[in-house]
Amino acid sequence: MTDRAGIFVRLATLAAANATHPDLAGRLCAASRLILGADGAAITVENTTANRTTLSTTDAVMARLEDLQDVTGEGPCLDAFRYSTHFTLVVNDRPNVRWPEFARSAWQAVGGLNMYSFPMRPSNRTLGVVSVYFTDRRELPEPIDTAQFLADAVGAALLQDPAAKGLGTEGPWASRAQIHHACGMVTAQLRLSAEDALAILRAYAYAHDITLAETARRVVNRELDFRGDS
Repeated sequence: MTDRAGIFVRLATLAAANATHPDLAGRLCAASRLILGADGAAITVENTTANRTTLSTTDAVMARLEDLQDVTGEGPCLDAFRYSTHFTLVVNDRPNVRWPEFARSAWQAVGGLNMYSFPMRPSNRTLGVVSVYFTDRRELPEPIDTAQFLADAVGAALLQDPAAKGLGTEGPWASRAQIHHACGMVTAQLRLSAEDALAILRAYAYAHDITLAETARRVVNRELDFRGDS
């Protein structure tokens, strides 16, 4: 049986004690990694829209995994959000039927690992996803119910994050507004739908091996214009 009180106390204690991250999302992400004994963790929100945002990652490997889901448009994090249930992926040299392009790209970029994604469901809707990974063929040491409760608790905490309400130009929520702005600009440039504009941004990021956030920044700063050569 999941020790909900114990998990909540550990989450609150670790988040409060972590002075490395000035933002709440970063502290919750680091705490989640420690509680689940993972090698890395990430927190993302709005995973099936142009507003998909990676609020925090604990390391370069996790950041790369989230970037690859941005540009390929597939992966366990996106499906955890879409279907509001957890997903697991073994990244290895074998083809993956469900997420073929993401799994192939992840294998080439970071090598073998086990990845787990849990939806944050603090209310009647899914807010985002907590993802973790394990190297050396290690698996999630905690029961699935424990990891799911932790993700829900993280989501409940993020609902109270003052930074989420402003969605300004700084902090972990900033790229959300920038990607949305870039989609609007590409929509105007090419007279496309918002969905097609996002697909163009993803394709550019994939082709140039950069993040979706960096592509959006270039568009917003007018360094990149899809109507002609930049």
